[in-house]
Amino acid sequence: MMATGNVGSVIKDLKSRIGGIATALVSRDGLVLYADVPAGVYTETFAIMCATILGAAATANTELNRAAPERIVVEGNDSRTIIVGSGKKALLVAVVDQTADVTKVLAEVTKVADLLKAN
Repeated sequence: MMATGNVGSVIKDLKSRIGGIATALVSRDGLVLYADVPAGVYTETFAIMCATILGAAATANTELNRAAPERIVVEGNDSRTIIVGSGKKALLVAVVDQTADVTKVLAEVTKVADLLKAN
């Protein structure tokens, strides 16, 4: 994993490049590793719920004898939340406006998740 001091700048840069509403690196246990979210957001709740979403999907897939999901995309009327694995210990989360170019956003988020990978 890259040096801790660089993680914040990488996350902020991603948010800027994708026109993000929020970006965060969270542990698969739901702990906040770094978050760039709007004021008033409870980052702890946001992180644990994102980890729970991916964990629930992984459990559902396991029950079907399928591989764990590589990413989850939650579609809302006004936004998309993308949750991507970043190694064995972390998840990268990005929230963008519904009008954002999803192909570009997925490519950028995946690239950054690979860059930040924690073993």
